[in-house]
Amino acid sequence: MLCAAPAMAETEFVTDLSIGAGASTNPYLENGPVESTASASISVAPRLTITESTTTFNLRGFARIEEYERDFRSNNSFGVNGSVDHDLSERTQLRGRLGYSGSIVGVNDAFFNPPDVIDDNFLPTIADDIALNGLNQRRHSFQGGLGLSHSLSELDSVSFDVGATAIRFADSLLQDEFNAFNQNIGYSRVLSDRTSIGASLGLSQVNYLGQRTGDSSIISPSVNVSHQISRDFDISASAGVSFARSKNILGTTKSTDLTASFNLCRSNENNDLCIGASRQTLPTSFDGVRSQTSFNISYRQQLNRDDSISLNGNYSRSSNSILGVSDDLDYLRTSVTFDHKFRERFTGFVSFGYSDSYQDNINRKANTQVSIGIRLTFGNNR
Repeated sequence: MLCAAPAMAETEFVTDLSIGAGASTNPYLENGPVESTASASISVAPRLTITESTTTFNLRGFARIEEYERDFRSNNSFGVNGSVDHDLSERTQLRGRLGYSGSIVGVNDAFFNPPDVIDDNFLPTIADDIALNGLNQRRHSFQGGLGLSHSLSELDSVSFDVGATAIRFADSLLQDEFNAFNQNIGYSRVLSDRTSIGASLGLSQVNYLGQRTGDSSIISPSVNVSHQISRDFDISASAGVSFARSKNILGTTKSTDLTASFNLCRSNENNDLCIGASRQTLPTSFDGVRSQTSFNISYRQQLNRDDSISLNGNYSRSSNSILGVSDDLDYLRTSVTFDHKFRERFTGFVSFGYSDSYQDNINRKANTQVSIGIRLTFGNNR
């Protein structure tokens, strides 16, 4: 694809290289007594974008290696995500996505100098799987999808998406591996230059490897609305129901649950604020299909030309197991990061973070983490 790119295409290639040091009280949220440890890390996040008249190609990647002073396993995470968006005509758009990521479940390093990887709701959502916190399990996720959007008129449009997810583990003694397939059809209508409404129907099929227990079918109809409150203020929300049918040892279990999402975002030159919440029925690798509820907040403030501060917070709950084996589990993670730009491509950062999970009969020490480092940016536009 790179060789075939048109001569007049606009190409951007940028790479962020970060080097840091820090200290953690319980980096893997292990059970029982854990000693604090120092660490050193290095991460790289390349980004490639090729844009021409009808096609946009994006490729994002990241690699992070963190070594600890004490007897902890290395915390290595890797990922790549590619996307292609192509205009078949003025009214019809085609899109495709492929993605892979590999990391240890329950580690809070995503909030520390996070890599710039595509955050795209087009791909199927992967559950946090917070029931695996403290088990030091490395999860590999593979994703792909195709989508088509078509404008029926200036006000009405339809979309159709298909996707697949495969979850694998380096050592799958306790957790379940699975394949998930989803289809979604949606309709949207523009009510005004600021408001649109729509409806969608999602169908998912979950197949657990080596077992029939947990195999599920999920149907999720929903309605949604989006509104631009002002030039830099947007709100969107959706509400619906998930109907799940899962296999267990005795036969089949049926369940009905709320599915919903809410996002409120404000963005301008000096600050960005986003508040969100969601509830979904998703497959997990521990105790089958479960309800996943989450609340998120992110805030960035540009203090002056060279200094900025950002805040990230997430609270999630895994509950309502259809198989009914495990109890509800809650997970909290937060971080505050201060950035100082020494030069155009040279930035220093200091981060403070906290993460903990909560469940009955589990004695787990929270993780308090401090990180300091530098970030270098390389690349060019042409």
